[in-house]
Amino acid sequence: MYLYLDVVENFACEMCGTCCRNDWMITVDEESYYRNARWFKERGCSEEFSQALLPLSKRGFGEYAYIAKQSDGSCWFLDPTNLCRLHREAGHDQLDAVCKTFPRYPMNTSRGVELTLSFSCPAVLKKMTRVEPLAIVRSEHLPWQETQRDYAAEAFPDQRSRYHPLHYYYELESHFFDIIQCRAMVMDERLDFLAASVNKVLQIPKDDFFGRSLRCMMEENYLLMDEKTCLRQTKYCTPEILIEHFLANFIFKKPFYNYGLQKTIELLLLMWQEIEEARKKAVTFTDDMGITGKIIMNMEFQYNHNRRQLLESFHNGREK
Repeated sequence: MYLYLDVVENFACEMCGTCCRNDWMITVDEESYYRNARWFKERGCSEEFSQALLPLSKRGFGEYAYIAKQSDGSCWFLDPTNLCRLHREAGHDQLDAVCKTFPRYPMNTSRGVELTLSFSCPAVLKKMTRVEPLAIVRSEHLPWQETQRDYAAEAFPDQRSRYHPLHYYYELESHFFDIIQCRAMVMDERLDFLAASVNKVLQIPKDDFFGRSLRCMMEENYLLMDEKTCLRQTKYCTPEILIEHFLANFIFKKPFYNYGLQKTIELLLLMWQEIEEARKKAVTFTDDMGITGKIIMNMEFQYNHNRRQLLESFHNGREK
């Protein structure tokens, strides 16, 4: 079984070169490193290989080496037409897992492979500028030719005790997804409601009635949401809707499972605060949609691509 957000369907790279010019470090695993070493050697280009792929002094997280940058900061293999030389000359299979996968975000879960996209890609951001809420698709087929299993996140709730909230993670994720997309409330209200719901979940007694109590709480929430009057609809995507898509996409990436309920709600509130502050600091709102898009792209980079920094922040108690 495959589960993915509907925006993944028909996604195609627009070859803008943005991901190849970001200031992140593109790492490769050990297998990719030696595969490239053989390919370069067979073509008498071992000297270029030693310049292009540099071993890391500290290895971990499946990272063995990294790809060097050109003088302008772009990837070593990026040519002036925004195409990858390595891809063109050696083929798609020669690429490392990151370059094969990005901006797709695959996850390994107990209910199947799950997939969404990264907002740091301009082509993804363009697909997200729609009015319709994001929807989860369940299918026997993945809308992408998976080349290897290199997952960005994992979730196996069944391995948790039935007295632990994360044992019911899929129900919680679906519920949180619905709250963040409840347009009968403004975003401030949705996040406050989500935070209150997390607090209620954490206060449920860890006994044989935990599952039933959790479902009762969610049913009460749905009744409250149903009672609210729907806000005025729009025919066009607004900055507020784009932010909604970003937060819904973030929830689908399994942060509540991987970071915990309390830490994730704190992170969501922090992200929302930073988005609002950045929008207020903007000199002009004549291009509010464009400004919001840039803010979200930076936010995605900060809180998803720099995951190790985020985890260190959690570990050191600095997530607030």
